[in-house]
Amino acid sequence: MKEVLVTGTFNIVHPGHVRLLEFASKYGRVTVGLNADPYLKRKYGDAALPLIDRSYVLQSIRYVDEVVVFREDEPSALILKLKPEYYIKGPDYTLDTLPELPAIESVGAHLIIQPDRKEYSSTEIISKAEDIQHHVSAFKKLNKFT
Repeated sequence: MKEVLVTGTFNIVHPGHVRLLEFASKYGRVTVGLNADPYLKRKYGDAALPLIDRSYVLQSIRYVDEVVVFREDEPSALILKLKPEYYIKGPDYTLDTLPELPAIESVGAHLIIQPDRKEYSSTEIISKAEDIQHHVSAFKKLNKFT
């Protein structure tokens, strides 16, 4: 069976992530390369979910065969180590936004960018949740005086 690698933070797993993993599973055995916590803390701050939780959710998805963690900011070293036959990214990526492109080319992996349009964004979900929390806090303050 062919080896497929999908990498990312998977901070808040949403339907777009599941569709990406389903898409990837059509090419072979799916390994998810998951960013370690320090990178997530820098990217999302307090909205970063712990690695153990992100890994648990991913391992619960039927399209995922294995989850591995990488500690670097980008997955080049993991790609060089695993040498997947396919490297698959979501529709929000382009050749210009993949710093791991030289590693992909070095191991001869087929790069596939999922052709679907991007429907979800973990960053936007977090932002909306923060807005809701702000409004709830403001409402509670108003209610104390009425």
